[in-house]
Amino acid sequence: MRVITFAAAAALGCALSVTGALGADRHTLVIGSGEVTGFYFPTAGALCRVVNKEHPHGSSCAVAPSSGSAANVAALKTGDTDFAILQSRAAVLAVAGGEGFKENGPMPELRAVMSLHGEAVAVLARQGSNIENLADLKGKRVNLGRPGSFQRTMAEMVLEAAGLSEGDLAPAVELDLAEQSAALCEGNIDAAFFTGIHPMPEAAAAVDECNSTLVPIKARSLDAYLKRNPWMSRGVLRKGTYDSAHDDIATLQIKAVLATTTRVPAEDVYDLLKSVHANFPALTRLHPVLKGLNKSETAKDGIAIKLHEGAEKFYSEAGLAK
Repeated sequence: MRVITFAAAAALGCALSVTGALGADRHTLVIGSGEVTGFYFPTAGALCRVVNKEHPHGSSCAVAPSSGSAANVAALKTGDTDFAILQSRAAVLAVAGGEGFKENGPMPELRAVMSLHGEAVAVLARQGSNIENLADLKGKRVNLGRPGSFQRTMAEMVLEAAGLSEGDLAPAVELDLAEQSAALCEGNIDAAFFTGIHPMPEAAAAVDECNSTLVPIKARSLDAYLKRNPWMSRGVLRKGTYDSAHDDIATLQIKAVLATTTRVPAEDVYDLLKSVHANFPALTRLHPVLKGLNKSETAKDGIAIKLHEGAEKFYSEAGLAK
């Protein structure tokens, strides 16, 4: 696996490097991330920056690019990385050896360290559709996305959380993400789901070009759904994220989670979290995706697998235990 000491962090515009020979009491913690052009890579880089600032017990940090959650789970399993960023649902499936992870079997040794940024769902409705809440989607033309896509998966989960199903809609539309904005503005659909890091250019186009409006994700059934699916959590699209967002808009999100395994010593996990929390305001300024993150949510939101014992110790001492 190709490991990058975070010296060429163009995404963060800062130079971080693991320099000098490693002494007997010094080692490098490797964080599996994602594609260099994605969000997991700069997030891992931000984590490495604060670790390299503190050098807990002489340790340093390096980033390993990857193709995403599945590759990161495999690298954790083989010991090629010490930590990795996973989508919260992927972490649950990896532990159970479920969808996408059946070939290598269950991974009961996988452990959570902290929750990071979220990929939130925005539901946009066209002007004149009379859609003000999720219940108003009934009988409407709603784009759910291509079958098997991340957009489709998240749309179906939001419908389920709201006590709705595809059968409650007019015949489901299955457009690609890139096609949704034009379809909304041309009046071919009444609403569409946009899931990702906001603001998303596709959603912004629908707002800017034809004043599509954000629909809050609220329903009495949400609490029960989140209890059954703790890897999903509540979120907020902040006022001003889009021009039509004059107030904060309630949403649901799936979190990125920093994970490790039981093979990694508790001291290493504890020291990483101590470094992160000692530099938390600086961490949240290192990349826009981390803006708005708070210490409390890092200890619980979207974490649906067991915490590492080092994380349990740190959060307990910090007063952040669940």
